[in-house]
Amino acid sequence: MARTKVAVCVCSGGIDSTVAATIASHEGYELHFFHASYGQRAEEREKEVVEKIARYLGANELKFVEIPFLKELGGSALTDVKREVPVGEEVSLDKEQETPSTWVPCRNLILLAHASAYAEVIGADALIVGFNAEEARSYPDNDAEFVKRYNALLEKAVASFSRVPSVKAPLVHLLKPEIIMKGLEVKAPLHLTYSCYLGEEQHCGICASCLHRRRGFKDAGVEDPTEYMH
Repeated sequence: MARTKVAVCVCSGGIDSTVAATIASHEGYELHFFHASYGQRAEEREKEVVEKIARYLGANELKFVEIPFLKELGGSALTDVKREVPVGEEVSLDKEQETPSTWVPCRNLILLAHASAYAEVIGADALIVGFNAEEARSYPDNDAEFVKRYNALLEKAVASFSRVPSVKAPLVHLLKPEIIMKGLEVKAPLHLTYSCYLGEEQHCGICASCLHRRRGFKDAGVEDPTEYMH
């Protein structure tokens, strides 16, 4: 009898990581959700949403971890309330000419390091992430090259007697409209997802993440189930 494949799904509660986790479910993985609180503005809202998504997809386990030093270090509008999150016309939806204020220094590297330790402990085969081509326009730790290099590092970072997991990014070449269409195809719970940087009960509708979400549904030509404040 074949062993069930195990996946750690690094999930923020947004569309991308939720669609990636749903794809992993369709591929027969036993899902173990991993969510990190690093002092982001939307921390509490994200945790609520991830719990709902994990239940919806029948996850075997949900692991919450605290990484407080990212907030202590600062350097990002997502973790430092003294810095303004760009909204409306301040937002560039395509390639940034400089590092956006919403960049959290080395976030994906740090999150994946923690998730990799969890994956080693439970003997996971894969770490599932929602990295994609749209995010990679602004954030270099979302592209295929980052995944390739991190996987090479994992071969030396995990004990030789353990199963070496690999990062899988099924959306890495897709833009938001394509991700939404893929989500509909695999019946991902898009209606449960949350994308807003500000962390209010409703999506603000005007921060960079909300604007990417809105444009994604519009360009995909499908109804947006999201209620926006603006």
